Amino acid sequence: MQAHVAAGAGVATLPGLALQAHRRPDVHATERTGFTRRLSTVTSGDPPDPPATVALVQALQDAARRDVPPT
Repeated sequence: MQAHVAAGAGVATLPGLALQAHRRPDVHATERTGFTRRLSTVTSGDPPDPPATVALVQALQDAARRDVPPT
C-alpha cells in the first residue's frame, strides 16, 4: 500500500500497528482521530491459547481502550 502511495497512485488507510511494523520514509502518515471502529480477533484451536496469541489479544485490547474517548 505504501509503495502505491509513494508512487503517487493514490491514498491508503492503514492501521497504526502496520505503520509501526514498516514505515516508508517517503510516505507521510497522518493519524486520524474521532473515528469509531470495530475490531475482531479470531483464533483457532482449543483453549488455552498459546502465549503469543494471548499477548497479541491483550495488546489489541489495551490499544482499543486507549482509543475510547472518556464519557
